[in-house]
Amino acid sequence: MADRITLKIFDIVGGPVWVSSDDGQKVFDKITAAFKANRSVDLSFANRENLITAFLNAAVGQLYGGEYKEDFLKDHLTFSDITDDDRAMLERAIENAKRYFSNRQSYDQAWEDVVDEDE
Repeated sequence: MADRITLKIFDIVGGPVWVSSDDGQKVFDKITAAFKANRSVDLSFANRENLITAFLNAAVGQLYGGEYKEDFLKDHLTFSDITDDDRAMLERAIENAKRYFSNRQSYDQAWEDVVDEDE
């Protein structure tokens, strides 16, 4: 990948509040489109006011779901303008995603078992 593009979450989402999975999906779609265009991505967290893990799971976590290998993501996805607290939240989201996607069937079955117990 030759070129690096900066994607500003603020611009993709249209504001400083990053809490919905739907908005996270918009970011994910922009990242994957850049990868498919043979571009590396610098994801900018500039101007963030609110951020939750559900957003990060959709925006970044699902990148670890199989299409992209961890080494590829380390080489082609960077993060800028990010606070230490947000970086820690992002790293937790990534670690959780890697655990989930490494054993998806077991996690899904455990979830189904819990849901069935509640009914």
